[in-house]
Amino acid sequence: MIELMVAAAIGLIGMVIIFQVFEVSESIKRTTSSGGDAQQNGAIALYVMEHDLRNGGMGFNETTYAGCPIVGSDSSQSPAAFATTANPILMAPVRIVSGSNATTPDTLSAFYGSQQQTADSTTIVANQSAATDEFAVVNPFGFRPGDLIMVIQPGTTCKGAIAEVSGVPATPSNQINHDSTSYALLGGGTTVTSRFNPFPGGVAAFNGVGGANVARVYNLGNLYDPNGSSLPVYNTYAVANNTLTVVSKFSSTAAVAIADNIVQMRAVYGLDDGTDNGTVTYTGGTFAANDGIIDRFVDGTTTPNWSQVIAVRVAVVARSAQPEKPSSGVVSDPCDTTTSEPTWSGTAWATSAPNLNTHLDVSSDANWKCYRYRVFETTIPLRNWIWKSS
Repeated sequence: MIELMVAAAIGLIGMVIIFQVFEVSESIKRTTSSGGDAQQNGAIALYVMEHDLRNGGMGFNETTYAGCPIVGSDSSQSPAAFATTANPILMAPVRIVSGSNATTPDTLSAFYGSQQQTADSTTIVANQSAATDEFAVVNPFGFRPGDLIMVIQPGTTCKGAIAEVSGVPATPSNQINHDSTSYALLGGGTTVTSRFNPFPGGVAAFNGVGGANVARVYNLGNLYDPNGSSLPVYNTYAVANNTLTVVSKFSSTAAVAIADNIVQMRAVYGLDDGTDNGTVTYTGGTFAANDGIIDRFVDGTTTPNWSQVIAVRVAVVARSAQPEKPSSGVVSDPCDTTTSEPTWSGTAWATSAPNLNTHLDVSSDANWKCYRYRVFETTIPLRNWIWKSS
């Protein structure tokens, strides 16, 4: 009996030691795995957005007309008017909408064309009397059925619209059709139904022939090429339910998950406008507009001079997948895995720019201190906007 009791005691002591070692090992494993997950998710999130932003403005980088509001209607969406006069898309490579408060992430949109033959606009040579009139242009080279086009009318009040090329007839040879009926793609055998025609109500006919404000037609790419090889892009990135999502206006209205456990996103414009607001520090330099150097950062609450937006600074916050126990080991104690909110680098924002902050507020989750965080940030040059149209 004594021997059994001694053996049982030794066994219990051994089990206590084993469970203590297991607890420490499990804690280390959880921390390591969570850090790896955050590293992977954050890197993927930033990589995908950076790819789109570096292409921003391709196909319409005539910055003279930057910021022009564009309306559009897509019969495959509900509601069909995806860009209205009240809420248009802009002729700009990027658009930032700031969160309504410190805990609400920003949203970020990238816009560019994927046309493989032309990289500039053509102008109309005949004024339209109605919005449904076909376009007569200087040169229809590169236009084909299925192309998505953007038409703008510059001037004191710029206006623009999205349309779909339904045909490029042999006669007259300078005409681009945008009918609302079905039409055949090049090569024959494939018929599609027009999605983006006609122009939505409220958009006037385009004109200006013979003047400086003649309407311009941009070819953004084809909607039906195999594998989407020339599909135009208007992607909007947002954080929803701790996931980075993207919605593509020209392909699908459904939000697609990009990376899990992304809990915060901030984005700011980098402006080359010669203004010093305390967000950029020069050493031995001066603030000068249009010299190719960022002079200040502003957030989405500011409407910038779109021709002077040359970069975007983006930060995303990735969170560990699993919460961790308090350091005391007592589950009921307050979490202390993270005791202060994550930050992104750079000089402290000046009081003249109160909406810009180096702190990234993740406190929308009451248990935010139970998790570990990684911040991924970069400044992305808008190369098409910097090069402009030659």
